[in-house]
Amino acid sequence: MFTINFTLIIDRSHNTYNPYDTYNAWRGKSHAINRLFLSWLLLYILPLLNFAIFYIVLSINNISIETSILGVLEIVIIGLLSFFDFGYYRIFEAIIYLSPNTFYSQKEQDEILVQDKGEFKAHFIPGVLYVIVTSILFIILILS
Repeated sequence: MFTINFTLIIDRSHNTYNPYDTYNAWRGKSHAINRLFLSWLLLYILPLLNFAIFYIVLSINNISIETSILGVLEIVIIGLLSFFDFGYYRIFEAIIYLSPNTFYSQKEQDEILVQDKGEFKAHFIPGVLYVIVTSILFIILILS
């Protein structure tokens, strides 16, 4: 499930925000460099680190799935854990809209950001909630 969500987020961010503009980053364009580093951090490193932590802790706790209603619930919770990736994507969007001049030239803002008149809180709060709720679900799974 994580792989599917991860791939969807990478594709959507690429199509919507052009975060992986390596050509202009290589040419020294600060907006492209800032976008690239932000995308690496919030769309690659943190989600993969989050997934690794969940995976390692689940492995250490030897979660076994039984054929019962509780077992089905555990499977559902494990699937829902992958939604943290959407949280990082929303936080990525929030930071872009918080400081668009850091990540885009005025021309790029007119071309890219005009599609969605984003607001920091409208992206940041749901993003943080995605990460928090999946962490709570994870703790519930470990404690059950």
